[in-house]
Amino acid sequence: MERRPNLREIAAKAGVSHTTVSLALRGDRRLLPATRRRVEKIARQLGYRRDAALGALMAKLRTMRTRPAQAALGFITAWPTRHGWSEAANHRRFHAGAASRARELGYALDDFWLAEPGMTAGRMTRILLARGIRGLVLQSLPHPRGRIALGWRHFAAVTKGVTIARPALHRVISAHYDDVRLVAAELARRGYRRPGLVLGTELNDRVDCAWLAGLHVHQRALPRGDRVPPLILGARQGERVFAHWFARHRPDAVLFSDQPVPRWVAALGRRVPAEVGLVHLDWSPELAPLAGLDSDPEAIGRAAIDLLVGQLHAQEYGVPRHEKIITIKGQWRDGTTVRPRRRGRGQGSP
Repeated sequence: MERRPNLREIAAKAGVSHTTVSLALRGDRRLLPATRRRVEKIARQLGYRRDAALGALMAKLRTMRTRPAQAALGFITAWPTRHGWSEAANHRRFHAGAASRARELGYALDDFWLAEPGMTAGRMTRILLARGIRGLVLQSLPHPRGRIALGWRHFAAVTKGVTIARPALHRVISAHYDDVRLVAAELARRGYRRPGLVLGTELNDRVDCAWLAGLHVHQRALPRGDRVPPLILGARQGERVFAHWFARHRPDAVLFSDQPVPRWVAALGRRVPAEVGLVHLDWSPELAPLAGLDSDPEAIGRAAIDLLVGQLHAQEYGVPRHEKIITIKGQWRDGTTVRPRRRGRGQGSP
């Protein structure tokens, strides 16, 4: 059986202590990069291979020794007001899922507001470190292409969605592209043939145009006459533009999220769901009986904690070299604003 070198043999070859070797092979950033690289190179030359099972056990033992039973993670928000983010049901559900999973793993999830009066990136960094917080969950921002400044080399971090463009951190997101294709397929099973999408410009940017892309791909398979162009509304556009779009393109189903489409459709005298189906793309239980797409924000929050704790156990701090993105698929939620599924050849019950 091939014998693998131990840490002391690597240390002797490298001229350092076995503790330094252990830290280097774990990628500990307290060591100089040159030292880490030299130890890693010598370990490879000697044929050292890390025992994954033993590494996981030691990580757990180190965690048990170094953090109390109720260590804390930070939930970071940067909205204009302290609780502005919580006005959206799905943001609250994300937080609830993250907090629940954190508790299961022995952590508390403490809230921090970056827009606190007098707060700076340096001050928040010092506050977090003073409280022993090294893991951060970042709530998405109210506007796309945002940036958050902190002393990132001290922290492991995961962000929700794609609104935080800098730094490029690991993130968990809704599978918006797949979700809208699921909605389009469900509408087809109910006999709708001309689905149309109505969104505000900012929300379209917040989801990185993924809903738009998913419906576009679905429509490519439709006859040209059934392809309804999307309506992306600017900040000053509203009901009059919608009415013109509806009269011109005659959609028989409307997918929407941030616009009062049910009220606009009612004003046009259209019968729901017989003449037009309505589907909310950011559905939460309080929107029932609307049909919609439930993105399962609780599952997204739990996935964020799992990704974050994995980084902490591996001692992976700072902005990652390669951004990891975890996507969570949503689920169709039936409602009275769409017709029941058709029964017939090729179509069964749900």
